[in-house]
Amino acid sequence: MQDTQDYDRLIQACAQEGCILCRLTQESTQRYLDAWKYEMFTDVGIRQELRRSQGFCNTHTWQLVDMGASIQLAQAYRDILSDAAEQLEGNGSIASPSTQKGLLQRWRDQIETRSAGSAERHVPCPACHQKEQALQRLISSLRQALLDSSFYTQFSASDGLCLDHFRLACQLKLSGTPAGDWLGLLRSAQLACLKRLDSQLGELIRKHDYRFKDEARGSEMLSWKRAAGLVAGEDERA
Repeated sequence: MQDTQDYDRLIQACAQEGCILCRLTQESTQRYLDAWKYEMFTDVGIRQELRRSQGFCNTHTWQLVDMGASIQLAQAYRDILSDAAEQLEGNGSIASPSTQKGLLQRWRDQIETRSAGSAERHVPCPACHQKEQALQRLISSLRQALLDSSFYTQFSASDGLCLDHFRLACQLKLSGTPAGDWLGLLRSAQLACLKRLDSQLGELIRKHDYRFKDEARGSEMLSWKRAAGLVAGEDERA
């Protein structure tokens, strides 16, 4: 398999803690937010996009707050609040974006909307849009990478994927999906990751029994955190 930038990033993520797709999509989103804060917030087209989406979602808004993007948010959100005031003056109601949904449902909704050609298409948070584009590309790269025995070995030894990303990686329909048995390899590797974590969780629970309190502690003591990340997705505040 020919090395690519995404392949190298996937390899590196296997050696780190947590779902590799959570980590890499968060890194991609962070790069986008950094670019917005330092360069893109003055771009007229991007400000118009934010007006259509009614700003960033809750998660990305507060990430920008934590990043100190005060004047940038002041300018962008003043536009949105001005639009809201005009709507109230005009007809007494404020249009609102659709509520946040799970990964699979969001992808299905987007596909159905595109196929229906709806004129009332919801404009997503720009950072969420960038994140989902990165996720789609990374899933495609992951499927191809699984056919490489070296990557498969490293992925099997990693923390694997969170449950949402695992389901999405299995089910998402993408053009250019490789012809090999990437799905069987993905399921086999994920099962190995889950069984290893289950064993560590068992040790953590056992060592909380007072009868074994003097036994040496190891990596199993943080297995609860890894389990939380795989079930709920990694903490985006990190």
